[in-house]
Amino acid sequence: MRKLALGVLVGLIGFGCSTEHHEEEQTPPEETRFIKEVFASNLYEPTELVVLPKNKILFTQRRGGIKQYDLSSEQLSNYDSIPVFFEREDGLMGMALDPEFAQNDWIYFYYSPVGADPINRLSRFTYTPNGLKNEVVILEVPVQREECCHTGGSIQFGGDGLLYLSTGDNTNPFASNGYSPSDETPGREAWDAQRSSSNTNDLRGKILRIKPEPDGTYTIPEGNLFVDDDPKTRPEIYVMGCRNPYRISIDSKRGWLFWGDVGPDASNNQEGRGPRGHDEFNVAIKPGYFGWPLFVGDNYAYNEWDFANNTGGAAYDPEKPINNSPNNTGLQELPPANPAKIYYPYASYEKFPQLKTGGRNAMAGPVYYSDEYDARNEFPSYFDGRVIYYDWMRGYIFFLELDEEGNPIDWYQFMPNTEFNNIIDMEFGPDGQLYMIEYGTGWFTQNENARLSRINFIKGNRPPVLKATLSATRGAAPFEVSFDASQSLDYDGDNLTYKWLVAGEVYTDSAFTMTFDKEGVYYPELLLSDGRNTVKKQFVVEVGNEPPSVQVVIAGNSSFFWDGRNVAYEVKVADLEDDQLAAGIDRSKIEFDIAHYQSSDMAEALGHQTAVSNGQALIDGLDCKSCHKMEGPSIGPSYTEVANRYRNDQNAVNYLSRKIISGGGGVWGEQAMSAHPDLTIEDAERIVDYILSLGQNSKFPLAGTYQTTKDGGKYLFSAAYEDQGKGSLKPIKQSGEAWLRYNVISGDQFDDSYEIQARNGVINSIYHNSWVRFNDIDLTDIAAINLTYRKDLRGADVSIRLGDEKGKEIGRAKIYPSATSGTSYRVDLTQTEGVSDVCFVFLNPEEKNQLIMIQNIEFIPKTDAL
Repeated sequence: MRKLALGVLVGLIGFGCSTEHHEEEQTPPEETRFIKEVFASNLYEPTELVVLPKNKILFTQRRGGIKQYDLSSEQLSNYDSIPVFFEREDGLMGMALDPEFAQNDWIYFYYSPVGADPINRLSRFTYTPNGLKNEVVILEVPVQREECCHTGGSIQFGGDGLLYLSTGDNTNPFASNGYSPSDETPGREAWDAQRSSSNTNDLRGKILRIKPEPDGTYTIPEGNLFVDDDPKTRPEIYVMGCRNPYRISIDSKRGWLFWGDVGPDASNNQEGRGPRGHDEFNVAIKPGYFGWPLFVGDNYAYNEWDFANNTGGAAYDPEKPINNSPNNTGLQELPPANPAKIYYPYASYEKFPQLKTGGRNAMAGPVYYSDEYDARNEFPSYFDGRVIYYDWMRGYIFFLELDEEGNPIDWYQFMPNTEFNNIIDMEFGPDGQLYMIEYGTGWFTQNENARLSRINFIKGNRPPVLKATLSATRGAAPFEVSFDASQSLDYDGDNLTYKWLVAGEVYTDSAFTMTFDKEGVYYPELLLSDGRNTVKKQFVVEVGNEPPSVQVVIAGNSSFFWDGRNVAYEVKVADLEDDQLAAGIDRSKIEFDIAHYQSSDMAEALGHQTAVSNGQALIDGLDCKSCHKMEGPSIGPSYTEVANRYRNDQNAVNYLSRKIISGGGGVWGEQAMSAHPDLTIEDAERIVDYILSLGQNSKFPLAGTYQTTKDGGKYLFSAAYEDQGKGSLKPIKQSGEAWLRYNVISGDQFDDSYEIQARNGVINSIYHNSWVRFNDIDLTDIAAINLTYRKDLRGADVSIRLGDEKGKEIGRAKIYPSATSGTSYRVDLTQTEGVSDVCFVFLNPEEKNQLIMIQNIEFIPKTDAL
């Protein structure tokens, strides 16, 4: 796995020590001094990690597995496992080393044991080279297992040797419309977080603080939230009023506690009910109550709510919160609520504009102090005292400088140009480098982009950046491939040397071409060196199976459809290997579909690659992949399931695009979808168009005539074929498609322009010599162009030209107040065939002011093409 990681350092930065003096550094380090080194990929629900002082890394998996990575041998192995109950969010959640691990080999786990008793358990084990030994149960937390959600489960030790354990509210949030789950109806206890998070006599929805003793018991340290022997309080509680404090950290010097709390889902405030959902980053300088489920964010108060009658009462008072739920077994009068230090909804938020928008999942990472490490490449002292705050779904990491009250006063965004796929835990190792695990983009499943990695800081000479491409990776023999690493670079300006190892040959040019004559699978590798550091990357080239060719051929005009057009089409598939078989290509395995999409913005291109990537790029830039996969299980339905469910729904684009913006749940189960209130309706429609294009293909003949019946939008004719492979070479699937856009185009959908302003579908600022250009227009069967104008103002000649503003003129319109009446003008064309850019040039040399406003451009077909 590690050979396939881009930019992997050949020489691992070890745990070696030096006597370098830690000098104070005030300048933020360059991002290029940090390198992500991937050790392992394709992990199965990793949860928490520890870095051992024995050059090894342990990490847990939610379903009970414990993996070990040996930094010396670069090997990932199955270290051990703990039998766990792993339905819903339960399982193996947390792990931490004893502060005296080097002497006693003790390690702590928080997990859901199998069996009839609904509990979560904190246990101590002894680490041995051959697995865990000698479980000692430290603490058990009673829970309910009938309903989802929120386990917490992070374990950390403070500098004073005290153990901190986070627990979730263990409450179903899905019947509360994204507001406070405080259902006091008899039999609905699992829907009432007042019984857990705001219950002084319950260990759930808390961060506990205890002192483990050598005999396996624990004692209560001084300074917890409740210090007396009141039977209505639990003395283990340090912080209460948490929803799901999934990752916590402790400042080893100041003793401050940090955690991210994952908030509820309501996308809007509701009068009489309470605030929209917020995620929180919290700081506890001393013990306290942090509000859930009575408050969220900056102590925004919920209203008491009668779930049986759907009526609201008074808002809770953060100065004097009262828990009067019949499910509460603790004190009714709670401590004053503490507000979060950072809080943010789905939408953009003026108070914290750097936090982007979309799904939310706040996490707390470690606090860094450079003088705790004496290694060659520990992080610089610029980070001293800064705590890491990150968001699991939004993918960013910040090192925060805090004031004496824990408020953020400086935000350093860490490696903003590096992609992280749902970071779930991170820890500084003995070498002063940052280790992390990424859960990956699909929930409750194995993910290829779930990774164990390390962020190395390079003090001195930086390794080169390897950027290499292959012209093709699959084809029939003889197979010619061009290798190109010429875009590789070195931030220190060092001369680069290239060593390509390809099929037993060595090449030293940055770019070259070679031919593979023999069939088989090859693994070309590039070693790139700056004279001090070497990085490498391995590729895969499969020779012997030529990818199939798939085309959708449209007879006549290949750009447009119009009212009632009879589109003659044919799907053409060829495959070098399958065509040679006795039966040839199995045409029943050719997938073909014709679909209409209402969105009409096709200005970017007509090709499916660009159109699909438009919606796909929007998805990649949001949090969608955290809940949905292309196929297979995750916390939400797969894209293909959505496409197949809504493929025949005429209102699907409208309904789903608004669902993406507003969020909500109930269609595919209780899990709510994140709201995206800052997304435009146009972008949401593009996302839906892309998703709907992924459904099962309907059965249209592979050749025939299809009559268009829609006005506006676009039609997609799409085909795909997977060949049969060859020998040990796997099958290859290729697709082909043809888009037809509506022949009436809004003026603002041009591809390029000069001295033009356009908005709301209109070109509304046109001067002498202004022009707009539409790329790759097929003029076959087009007789004329009809220009619809909103205002003629001072008037203009409109010259229609091929190519660009200086190209061949194929039509001219004179639109002047005195020359025309009405709001449209037809221009007959002198050339009506071929694909070309079409440019509209506006001319009136006598005027310096605005000439005309163009609303629509209609490409009129010939009579015999109707």
